[in-house]
Parts: sequence; C-alpha cells; structure tokens
Amino acid sequence: MKAGFCLHGTWVIERPELLKVLDEIDCDGVEIWQQAFEAIGLKGVVEKIEPYSFEVAALNPYMDFTTSEESFSESVKLAETFLDYASALDCKRIRTFTSKMGSFKTSDEAEPVHWERAIKGIQTVADMAAEKDILCTMEVHAGDGQLYDTSEATLRILEGVDRKNVIVNLQPPLRGEDALDSARRLGAYVQHLHAHNWRGGWGKFTYLDSGDVDFPKYLDILRGHGFDGYISIEHASYRDTIEIARHEIPYLKRLIASKT
Repeated sequence: MKAGFCLHGTWVIERPELLKVLDEIDCDGVEIWQQAFEAIGLKGVVEKIEPYSFEVAALNPYMDFTTSEESFSESVKLAETFLDYASALDCKRIRTFTSKMGSFKTSDEAEPVHWERAIKGIQTVADMAAEKDILCTMEVHAGDGQLYDTSEATLRILEGVDRKNVIVNLQPPLRGEDALDSARRLGAYVQHLHAHNWRGGWGKFTYLDSGDVDFPKYLDILRGHGFDGYISIEHASYRDTIEIARHEIPYLKRLIASKT
C-alpha cells in the first residue's frame, strides 16, 4: 500500500509549500485535478512537481457520459487528453466520473439510457486506457450526482462494464450505507481509496484516527479482500492543510506498516 494526497483544483499551482512538505514527510504520490491542467497545461504541471520525489498517483478529470450524446463525445475527448497526460507523467490511474445524476435507488432521474451511456462510456475509456496500461478508477461516493452512489449501483456498473482495468476508488459514505458495510460489499473491487473521516455526521471532517469510522477496521476489511493500492487523503481543508498532511501521512505510513 501507498500513502497519497489529493491536490484539489489548482492546489498544485497555489500551494508550493504543501508540495514541499509532502515531499519532506515521504508522501508516496499526489492526485492532480483537471483544473490544474486547464490553468497551466501539462508542461506547467510537470514544472511544478518535477523537483519532488513523489509520483503522480492519479489524474482526476470530470467526465459526463449520461447527460447527452454531446457530453458523451466531449467526455471521450477529455479522456483521450488525460490518458496522454497520464502517459507523460508515468501515472497509472485516471478517474472516470460518468454522470450528473444519482442512481436508480435514490433518484427518478436515471433511466435505462443513462445506465447504457455510463457503461458504454466507461468501456470506451477503459479500452483506450488498456492500450497504455492505465487503470480507470470509479470514484464511488454519494453527494455529487454519480450513478454509482451505492454498493448496488456500483456492482451494476461493474457488471455491465466488464473490464479488468476498471477499479473502484472507494470514498465513503455511500447512500444509506455504513462505511464498513460498503467495504465488505465492494472490497473485492477496491484498489484505490480516498480517505477521510468525520465526527458527528458527514462533512464534519476530522483526522482519520479520531472520527466516527473505525479506520483501522475499515482498512483491515479491505486488506482481507487483497487491497494493496493507494490511500489518498481527501478533503484536507477542514483545518490548516499542511497540519493535516503532517498528521495524516505519517499515520497512514504506520497503519500500512502494521499487520493489525
């Protein structure tokens, strides 16, 4: 397993002091968002990160295969661009968001055509990615309109897509699910994590070792399914981001090294 950190939006540009700290504390890799490339391009991103030893763990564009045929085509083009970026950065994962609507379990928006487009879109990207030996991560969580916002919906998409290089990036909570239960149901497909914790309800973020979710137990469940991927700190802005990084990356390193 490796310990990573999510660089939201244009953090890779705006927070050079954070990049320096992540390097100092032996962070294994960072995730870079679409907005950074829109702001300074591939060359600019390379210049920002090349002084450091961490790798690029994942690239996180925003695709939308379900809204319309036009958004489908635009998303395929976006995927082509980000697969080229990934190859240039020796990055082995790109995110495959699919929609702007919730699943059939929670929304009356999703109709058969939306599921068909989502599955076809992920298959299209996965086939392009396979040629470059790149994994497509389904960032599974609720709250911003993804079809895979429950374990059931995620399994439906995975079954339909049926591609070996499509993996689950589990980011609890899913709709109506306990985090540990989501890990049990989806663990066989999870090869990447967006890690955060909360106390007293979703959005009230805190350190991984002091929230409502028993994070060591959560990770042990996933270990039991063979998980050995990236654990990237997510939502690191509930207090000073550097303070969060200095706490969470060493904590993850200790947890990864432990066998319990």
